[in-house]
Amino acid sequence: MTNQLLFIFSMWLTILLSVSVASWLWYKGHREKGLSILACYTLLMAVWCLGHLLGFNGNASLAALILLLNPLMPTTFLHFILQWLAPLFTESQDHQKHISRWMRWLYGSAIILVTLTWLSGGGHFQAWLDFPLFFHLDFPGWVNLIYAIAVGAAAHVVLFIAFMISTGNLRRSIIAMFITGIWGFILSVSFIFPSMNMQLFPYAMLALPSYPILVVYSVVRYRLIEVNAWVSKGVLWAAILTISMLAMSVLLALLAPLGLADLAGVPSAQLILYSGILLFIAGVLYGPAKEFADRLIYPDGMLDNNTLDAWVNAFSRANSWGELEHTAYTLWQQQTRTPCHILIDTDSLQNAPSSQNHFNCQKQNGTWLCRCTSWEETSPGIQRMAETFAQLLASACQSLDRALLLAEAERKRLQQKHLIELGGLTAAIAHELRNPLNIIAMAATQTEQQTRQHIQTQIQRAELLIKDVLSYSGSLELNLQRTDLSALFKSVCLQCEKLFNKKINLEASDGLWITVDAHRIQQVLVNLLDNAAAFTSDSGCVKAVLQKHPDSIRIGIHNNGPRIPDNMLPQLFHPFVSKRAGGSGLGLAIVRRIVNEHQGKVWHSGTEPDWPVTFFVELPLKPTLHRETR
Repeated sequence: MTNQLLFIFSMWLTILLSVSVASWLWYKGHREKGLSILACYTLLMAVWCLGHLLGFNGNASLAALILLLNPLMPTTFLHFILQWLAPLFTESQDHQKHISRWMRWLYGSAIILVTLTWLSGGGHFQAWLDFPLFFHLDFPGWVNLIYAIAVGAAAHVVLFIAFMISTGNLRRSIIAMFITGIWGFILSVSFIFPSMNMQLFPYAMLALPSYPILVVYSVVRYRLIEVNAWVSKGVLWAAILTISMLAMSVLLALLAPLGLADLAGVPSAQLILYSGILLFIAGVLYGPAKEFADRLIYPDGMLDNNTLDAWVNAFSRANSWGELEHTAYTLWQQQTRTPCHILIDTDSLQNAPSSQNHFNCQKQNGTWLCRCTSWEETSPGIQRMAETFAQLLASACQSLDRALLLAEAERKRLQQKHLIELGGLTAAIAHELRNPLNIIAMAATQTEQQTRQHIQTQIQRAELLIKDVLSYSGSLELNLQRTDLSALFKSVCLQCEKLFNKKINLEASDGLWITVDAHRIQQVLVNLLDNAAAFTSDSGCVKAVLQKHPDSIRIGIHNNGPRIPDNMLPQLFHPFVSKRAGGSGLGLAIVRRIVNEHQGKVWHSGTEPDWPVTFFVELPLKPTLHRETR
């Protein structure tokens, strides 16, 4: 009698779960293809379980008809599989039409077979084990069952083909479907024990409620994320039920020696049933009981979802750290009227009143944390609310920090774009200035010798400035060639010695070959030597050194002129920075640009022995990338 009650309970639970899952699938059917068909499949499962219950109550004719609906379940399952996996094979309208046509034939065949087997007596009800009535298949019923198995096998063949050509989450879902199919086969086999005259209670039937959950979960686990949260809760409650049953079993076993044999002799079936009912009641009462406990322990610290949403929205509207601090302070005061102090990115609390409660937000290893300090004198409810508020404030700091970094990057990008446009405009203006200068030069030929000489000197100065501006702001094209840097270095130094009328002490190794733009490197050397000569006195000297290092060639230009002031060093290679009278202030900026394009480095050093001013240029022997145009 107990086994019969367990079986009935299992059937009713399966019906309840199947109808619930079908309703949910029907509701979600507009979002995912094929879910409405899967809902029909789970409904048919509920109807099939209802057939067994009707048979127990003596409704033999209707129960037999329902139980002989076997072929419709695998047919519906096959329909779902074809609809679900259709995009994997093809999404053409013709393919969809073929599926609909074939499914109409299969549904029609299943209905005809169900009707024929029912009219010809597919099965009957008779006593079996503890059951006064249980369904036994006759020959037409076996034909009905074999057809259902064949259709189910066809569905799994389609699944196997899809498995071979699928990837990622779809493949994982197909594997889960196969595992669920094996589980369903194990459960269904136990239902034909009576027809095979096997006197073995079908305990596997008791696990039937798990099948509709598993078959749906295997499909939607990777497609509808919210279902994972439900399954997680279900697994949790199942684990609690199992542990509680084991604990109760051990407890009852220990009660027997204490003279409580009647209590210890509770049947295992009743133990499972009572534990399940107790767990269900506990699950229903958990939410209200938790809310009651929270209100009892934290009477002044309750937060609802509307308040939390309002806090999050208010934090998201802050556009600066000051605004975020003000927003946080205002929200806290509105909610609690408890004094507090908001500290964002502050290393100490020295500036905050020691008597106040603090939210101290700091960034550590790229992550924002908010700690509650000096809250010991507040109530437990306020402390709990402060912890929640601190978590939201830390998230707000993280979001604002990220937003400000993105805004700064966008500002720099726009500034860079503006500089590029300004450079093009400057180059165009400098180029156009040459025409009026030429006219001025021609007009100056009619003036007196002293005036003409003065005008020509200023024109040459303007021409030099225009040349430097065009060199710095225009496009930089590199003509990279294999070059004997030793020969180029010696040639430029000898020319500059005559040009600037300054002695240059030369130290250079022979045969140093490197891939560079010879014209641009010559421009670098001339600019550096020009600067060195300009700041060296008549009695001073310039030293030029060319050395080979393991991975590079280094050029050093030394002069014993006055040291460069410390306040100029950070901007030394910036444009329009110069102490040289009549200079454009672009020489070193042009040097840095050319060297950077060669993937080299240029820097100033004031620590070389006997040389107050030294500029080093280092060019790689094997640059990682040759860039033709900039």
